Amino acid sequence: MPNVEKTPRQTVRVEKELWDKAGEMIGSRNRGQYIRDFLRWLTHDTDELPPRPPAPKSDGDQSADSPQDDQ
Repeated sequence: MPNVEKTPRQTVRVEKELWDKAGEMIGSRNRGQYIRDFLRWLTHDTDELPPRPPAPKSDGDQSADSPQDDQ
């Protein structure tokens, strides 16, 4: 019997920049799991959204946790 996957492969179109950015945030091998988890939440199979990774920090960003002095 040929190799049959447990779940059929689906195709979705996503802009390359968005796909790459998601891979940087959660790891390129975890995107599929995040998509499946989101779809389970979307279809009410669960009430838990997949965890959202922290926003990337860039130069000059001020964290909301560290207030600035008004001097």
